[in-house]
Amino acid sequence: MARFNAMSPALIAAVIAVQAPAALADNHEELLIIEDDAEQELLLIEEDASSDDGLLLIEEGTSEEEGISEAATSDGAESDYAQTDYSQAPARENRGGFKLDSLWAEYSNFTDSNSAADYQGYGHLQARYEWTDGNRWEFKASARLDGYIESGEEDWKELQADYDETYLRYKGDNAILTVGAQKILWGHIDDFPPGDRLSTQDLRRFVIDDLEDRRLASPAIRYEHFFGDNKIDLMILPAFREAELPDKDSIWHPVNRHSGEILGLETTPALENIIRNTPIKTDEPDSEGGAGARFSSIGSGFDYGLSVQYGRQSIPYFSYNTASGVIETRYPRTWIVSGDFGVEALGGTFKLEAAWLSDTPVTRITGAFNTVESVNWGAAWEIFPGDGDGRINLQITGIKLLNTPKVFDRTEIYAFNGAYEMPFADNQWRFKARFFAGLDEKDVYFNPELAYIGWDAQEIYLEAHLFDGDNGTVGGFHEDHATLSVGWRAEF
Repeated sequence: MARFNAMSPALIAAVIAVQAPAALADNHEELLIIEDDAEQELLLIEEDASSDDGLLLIEEGTSEEEGISEAATSDGAESDYAQTDYSQAPARENRGGFKLDSLWAEYSNFTDSNSAADYQGYGHLQARYEWTDGNRWEFKASARLDGYIESGEEDWKELQADYDETYLRYKGDNAILTVGAQKILWGHIDDFPPGDRLSTQDLRRFVIDDLEDRRLASPAIRYEHFFGDNKIDLMILPAFREAELPDKDSIWHPVNRHSGEILGLETTPALENIIRNTPIKTDEPDSEGGAGARFSSIGSGFDYGLSVQYGRQSIPYFSYNTASGVIETRYPRTWIVSGDFGVEALGGTFKLEAAWLSDTPVTRITGAFNTVESVNWGAAWEIFPGDGDGRINLQITGIKLLNTPKVFDRTEIYAFNGAYEMPFADNQWRFKARFFAGLDEKDVYFNPELAYIGWDAQEIYLEAHLFDGDNGTVGGFHEDHATLSVGWRAEF
């Protein structure tokens, strides 16, 4: 199953301006049917146990993203191509229960002497309750608890309780209807799917977490309809949920009051003075979040998708309001039209994705707020060297603002980025790295990690986050914020 990892220029531009259900109960006879869609062959695997029957039906797809089991689609974030024929599955008994999903603890030391922070800590706990009637209906309620602490020139700490995916789902013969808080990610490539525009982002730790950890559940109504190798996906966001930002005193906040910088804007002495001395107002709009429609199709070695969305992006754009004299957050509505495809090529998978946005926020040289059209695109090549467990993903990404007046924003951003992951020592250890390198300006991010993964469902890791760059870039904004981190994670 595809996972989206790494840092993205789409995230940069937006700032300027997301476990399967519990297994069948023990001591039951379990029957696993795997259906090959192309050959219409059935593989039956039967485990002898007690007299009760349990049945799990999985329809096999034709690519890594499409071959997603019914069990794996309980988290809406990764069910883009999943399809299950529930009409063939006999009813099972009602069942439900509580489960601890994950625990996470991390300590980080800021290694640069110029950093405004000395150290930071993070703790996370997530649990869920799930119920199913064994056939058509599912209910899931998830909750999370996050703790943050940062010490330095400005000390702050916070404990936040929040909901995660919490929904009621009905599975028809050829359709799925889900109502409630969900993670919905549309797109095809790693790093930043340009079509992923209306999901709620978690920026409380900026980009130091993988993408699935930087997505939050949003209230949504989602209808997925399957026919043949095709799928129509419709979603409505009845309430807008803005991105979660770090505390204003955190070094990860997109407005640095000490240096007088706003992430993504080129600074001048006059602008720095305004930012240092201007209060920040972070009001979010009280409105619906938007809606979208996506068509996707799978084929033998070729998959594609098309989507249209209209709504507010969750990441705020910070703008100086000359009338009120404050820096305020803006969430302009925008049309998004995107397309993506993936094809087997050059010993791996080649992916291309692009999106057009009607209203991308910018700040004119005069200080006035404005919006312009923009194009975001990415091309990726993913390989598994030697057909082993290692994975390499390389991408070239770009953002271009169209018909732009003179602005403080970067009008073009081009980058080479990617990720590498390799387990070794009999899968007891894992090395992975994410990187981002600007092609038009100096803008560097590097995240190496070494982890011991020899314990069931647990890992201990040591990693670094390094930044460097020119004025107006992400690397430049965070160049004093290099960290060395040690942590422990457990997923159950």
